[in-house]
Amino acid sequence: MFHPTVIECQSVCKAFADGDSVIKAIDQVDLQVYAGEFICLYGASGSGKTTLLNLIGGLDRPSSGEVFLDKHPLSHYSDDQLTDLRLHKIGFIFQSYNLVPVFSALENVSFILQMQGLSNRDAINKSEYILQQVGLQNLMHRRPAELSGGQQQRVAIARAIVAQPKIILADEPTANLDSKNSEQLMNLMHQLNRDLGSTFVISSHDPQVIEKAERKIELADGKILHDSAD
Repeated sequence: MFHPTVIECQSVCKAFADGDSVIKAIDQVDLQVYAGEFICLYGASGSGKTTLLNLIGGLDRPSSGEVFLDKHPLSHYSDDQLTDLRLHKIGFIFQSYNLVPVFSALENVSFILQMQGLSNRDAINKSEYILQQVGLQNLMHRRPAELSGGQQQRVAIARAIVAQPKIILADEPTANLDSKNSEQLMNLMHQLNRDLGSTFVISSHDPQVIEKAERKIELADGKILHDSAD
């Protein structure tokens, strides 16, 4: 079965000035990601995992090289177009959750759907269902400050997956979860990967996450050291 390329990086670099020196967070990365893949980027802290995810998702722009999404170069998109792209095609799971503190868990999830144009009732119904799927059916009216770190992470995951985006980018999604919840989360992501065909690119140094990934890409000093697809 043919799987089209959904993400491609061509000679991508991201450099930061550090005093008089330049640090290459990402250094000449070439990468192809195919529709429906379940990938883990792994490596030591500072290896470039988060930076690469941010470049793929259009949250940051490369210093040189090009990132393509569905064969379209992201450098051709304006900031507004990138925002629209992320709203409709990409789900993000951030390590720091990025939840709206004055919103309940349910409101944090449903506002994405409302921004996409769903009616309030449809957005609420869909959000309630997905919060049940991540085990938060009894906590959906609580605000982030009333939830534990692991519960906030599950709200962030529900928000990322509720609109069934084509691509889901997850930065250390199990960092604040115990091993049982980590396993449940990975099982949920695999189920979504199978059922929806969503492409997952996850950064992690959690052995449990790395083991469950179908394709494993090791980063070191901003370069791809090993790709299990090769």
